[in-house]
Amino acid sequence: MFRSIQWRITVPFMVLIVVSMGILGGYLTSFARNSQLDNLRSHLEKEAKITSEAALPTFLNQGGGLDALAKKLGKEIDARVTIIAVDGKVLGDSHEDPPVMENHAARPEVKDALTSGLGESTRYSTTVKQEMMYIAVPVTNQGEILGVARVALPLVAVQNSVNQVTLIISLAMVVTTVLAIVAAGLIARVTTRPIREVTEASKRIASGELEQKIPVRTRDETGQLSQAFNEMSLKLNKLLGEISTEKGKLATVLANIADAIIMTDAEGEVVLANPASERLFSFRVQDIPKPLIEVVHDHEADEILKQCLRTHQTQTAQFESVVSKRFLRAIAIPIVEGKQTGALLLFQDLTELRSLQTMRRELVGNISHELRTPIAGIKAMVETLKEGAVDDKQAATDFLSRIDDEIDHLTQMVAELTELSRIEAGRAELKMASLNLNLLVEEVVAQLNPLAQRQQVTITTELTTHLPTIRADNDRIRQTLVNLVHNAIKFNHPGGKVTVSTKADGESVIASVSDTGTGISKQDLPHVFERFYKADKARTKGGSGLGLAVAKHTVQAHGGNIWVQSEEGEGSTFGFSLPLKSNPRAGNQ
Repeated sequence: MFRSIQWRITVPFMVLIVVSMGILGGYLTSFARNSQLDNLRSHLEKEAKITSEAALPTFLNQGGGLDALAKKLGKEIDARVTIIAVDGKVLGDSHEDPPVMENHAARPEVKDALTSGLGESTRYSTTVKQEMMYIAVPVTNQGEILGVARVALPLVAVQNSVNQVTLIISLAMVVTTVLAIVAAGLIARVTTRPIREVTEASKRIASGELEQKIPVRTRDETGQLSQAFNEMSLKLNKLLGEISTEKGKLATVLANIADAIIMTDAEGEVVLANPASERLFSFRVQDIPKPLIEVVHDHEADEILKQCLRTHQTQTAQFESVVSKRFLRAIAIPIVEGKQTGALLLFQDLTELRSLQTMRRELVGNISHELRTPIAGIKAMVETLKEGAVDDKQAATDFLSRIDDEIDHLTQMVAELTELSRIEAGRAELKMASLNLNLLVEEVVAQLNPLAQRQQVTITTELTTHLPTIRADNDRIRQTLVNLVHNAIKFNHPGGKVTVSTKADGESVIASVSDTGTGISKQDLPHVFERFYKADKARTKGGSGLGLAVAKHTVQAHGGNIWVQSEEGEGSTFGFSLPLKSNPRAGNQ
């Protein structure tokens, strides 16, 4: 609201009127209350003195009939009348029975009347349940104080009078405020009309309607503003036409460049950015101009810009962006037009290239590591045979058997690598056919049961009856189940248990393999489906480290998902789902 000049004029007037009326109202209310109290005080004082004079003869006659006198006077003056002895005993009261009333010696008005000749107090009366004003005067005879005469009235009348004044003042404040707002609003509206016209015309120019002209009604400052705006609109229309053509060319170039481009001024504020930079650093072009660090939120990029602006030379660096989590190459080029006016920054995304290089190095390293051990074993056994062990028939047979095992291991590794490469490349041919997952589980369990018996591990099944038939590559799903069940046996302990179960959830069939084995640590769990990855506890168990990677890509090639749940020392559960509606991602259908 305060962004409008009209309201900035109206609101201060309104506040001024409200505050002034509030102060005046408070003063008038206080004045009216005090005036009413003074009148009431004077009235009660007169009546108290009359009561004192009327009670004197009765006091002189030993005080008989004071209660009747108090009730009579109270009715005549329409007030509460109380006659009190010097010791505070109530001798007569117009509203209560004196014998049941407490001693009044401690009442402030009674104490003041006895000491100074006049006592006053305003307080809440527990007897009549109202706020009362009390006036007390002594009953004297030739200078001797015989008692105290007290007269009291409730303050209801005073409060009603004050409330009436308050109501009148409040109504006056409301009316005055409304009139002030209306008057100030009308004055402000007339005064600011040329400004609103300029504003509306400026908005239309901003929306693309460049030919704008507003009427010049006066020769004062607002009229001069209107004239200046009309001249500006004419020149702007011509200039923007020329700029629009050049801007269109530049926008086309920037929008179609895949690399992020950001231009800054000499102070390091971003003045231009292409869509690629918005996507890379997650900002909007509406956020500029701002300093580069506030736009990209990356200190590496900001440091490159600062070096370029400081040295006036091209700067190049590579870093990982904390915002986009991408590995970038940044090039900062100074823009010089007589003097350096800014810098042009180019950001190239090298993440995929870096990942490919990393994967290549890791793959070569993993293959080298996996091949080194069996090859070294074969070479050692061959050298042992050459050195004479070939003549020892039993030793030679044992070595040849071990060499054969190592060659089988190498052959399996090469086959798994080839299969994994074909699946990842989308060249795996899936031979889709009807598949009953329950039957396949029973076949795999029967195949691996001898191995489980040797390991003293029990295999059980929990198969859902009437499991829907799906379309899948029988051999590849069989191999996936074999890998999972084989691992569950291999990483179990004597006396352990492996449970293979199946179920359906309406969209897919699900197979899971649970064991009571060693489990997988939290650090290793996210990596179990990576090629060649082995947890430390698994290294003594053999295997290529490719089985789970092949299983993962096989299931994903069928359009399914694979997962694992495990806690170290408490066993593991591997599961995968296959869709009821065939949706393979690779191969023939």
